[in-house]
Amino acid sequence: MQRSPYSRENQVMAEILKEWRRAAGLTQKQIGELALLRKSDVTKVETGVRMLSYFELRRWLAALALDIPLFDAEFEHRMQGPLDPLVHDPRA
Repeated sequence: MQRSPYSRENQVMAEILKEWRRAAGLTQKQIGELALLRKSDVTKVETGVRMLSYFELRRWLAALALDIPLFDAEFEHRMQGPLDPLVHDPRA
């Protein structure tokens, strides 16, 4: 069964990545350059249209000085409840 890119999982992932990019003060172009993605791909990721590969996710998080375990914890937290704004500030 193929999963829609608009699934709840993709929506949660997109929201986390967008919020964390903004919290870091980076533009879509800047995160794209740091994560080796085109700006158009960043836009698609942040709107839930495009999914990242594991390696792209690692590069995105590394550009924010974050890692997979932190992302995974935030993702799991959000999947348990309604889609709320950033629950855990990665910079706190």
